[in-house]
Amino acid sequence: MYVVDFLEPGPLATRPVPIARAEFQQAFQRLAQDVRLGARTPRQAAHALLGLLGPPPEVPRVEASGDWKLEAYAGRGYTWIPERQEGPVVLTPQAEEALRENYLKWCEPLGGGDCRGLLDDGGYLRTDDRRTLALSIALGHVLDETQAALGRELLDTRALVSMVVWTVALYCAMWLVPEPATKALAAGMTLLLMSYLGLSTVYGLMDGWARMADTAHHATTFEELRAAGAEFGKVLGEDAARAMILAVATLSGHTLGQVVARVKSLPGFSLAGARFEAQGGAAVMGRLEATEAALSSEGALARAVVAAETVATSPQGPLAVVTFKKGPGRGTETAPGGRSSATVIRYRGGNRQVELSDGQRWHLPRGKPAADIPAEDKVGDMLQEAVTKAAREWGPDKLSRNERDAIDDALKQGKYWLARLLEREARGRFVENEVSRQFRHLYNFSRNKGVDVEVPGGFKYEILAGTASNLARHGRRMAGEFFRMLTF
Repeated sequence: MYVVDFLEPGPLATRPVPIARAEFQQAFQRLAQDVRLGARTPRQAAHALLGLLGPPPEVPRVEASGDWKLEAYAGRGYTWIPERQEGPVVLTPQAEEALRENYLKWCEPLGGGDCRGLLDDGGYLRTDDRRTLALSIALGHVLDETQAALGRELLDTRALVSMVVWTVALYCAMWLVPEPATKALAAGMTLLLMSYLGLSTVYGLMDGWARMADTAHHATTFEELRAAGAEFGKVLGEDAARAMILAVATLSGHTLGQVVARVKSLPGFSLAGARFEAQGGAAVMGRLEATEAALSSEGALARAVVAAETVATSPQGPLAVVTFKKGPGRGTETAPGGRSSATVIRYRGGNRQVELSDGQRWHLPRGKPAADIPAEDKVGDMLQEAVTKAAREWGPDKLSRNERDAIDDALKQGKYWLARLLEREARGRFVENEVSRQFRHLYNFSRNKGVDVEVPGGFKYEILAGTASNLARHGRRMAGEFFRMLTF
């Protein structure tokens, strides 16, 4: 079962919590004492920390005078990397070679060699390497502060700093999915950043990262990567950069039981905790404080970092949906027809969403039992089938001219969040219109009812994208309605 709450911008200022250089270095030195990479490269350590799989092998393999790898992104090829070459002629990818040489020159003041661990998987920089290099440039002298904080205490301070950069880059890459959702350790990072930076600032960073990542994907020269990193650095700022680095160091290599004390020891924690509460965190932690040992308000953010299972974010509001996973079996009831009913989302107002053993999902107002769900719902099953089919048929070619123009305008302005939101909304309208076209002669699809469809007998249905924040938002918006959720 998930208890769902919403974080929204509060009355406090949205500028990042200030972290002085001396406080940052002292905190990072303490937090990094027992972080070790072992035999792993910085890239591998970052993947392990965030629970991510390593990058999949690139396909297809293109054979010329040997074996090459084609790296593609969004339907376009970006790098051609030689793996093995035979014969009298050796082909060299000149742009990739020049980028590699300039990267190594950039590393010379930092100790020389592959200073950011970008070449451990091959001799050239791939798309994820280019993103990470641009981020390293954006972090600027804050990384110098980070390495200086370690002094000579670790055998390879440069590898640890590279692991931090890789972790931040992989974490930020999660922001580029259609609806950003972070889980487990990454969810804790999201809550820390939302508290230290404020929700509005985090959304600004998401847009800035998306612009930088897009530029890095297309970059063929070091100068282009430097410009992309410098531009993101303006958006990022020193305090946000320090907060990101400290978040990685706080959550690295420790059990969850140790994390609470480490979070509370961070510089500026009291102000960040106050911002967390002002954005909705006080109510979020209410149940945990009631069921566990008494928590001071000062510790609410630290406990939330440990307890959060998923954080799903959306600029529509803007708001973040925070879910806390409960023990197995809680909220289980018996529904008509011999089915089990598990509460998957519970709201502060007492309304909830339940999922039946046959896959149906229903929203129940406060006080309404699962026993009121019909034993059979043939109309709902038929509508769900139509929703699924319509969603499969949707594609960018289904966008109207106005929708396409609005999305293009958002992209030109660098509003990537808005572009993704407009596309999701267009898809939702298409699905709803397709289903309405098929069944409006039978059922009430009038848009002034609150829900999308109402059928004889009083049953209601809502057609919606089944993303975490969207599911949670619809239950919040229609807390008093009893309806089945038809998802795609």
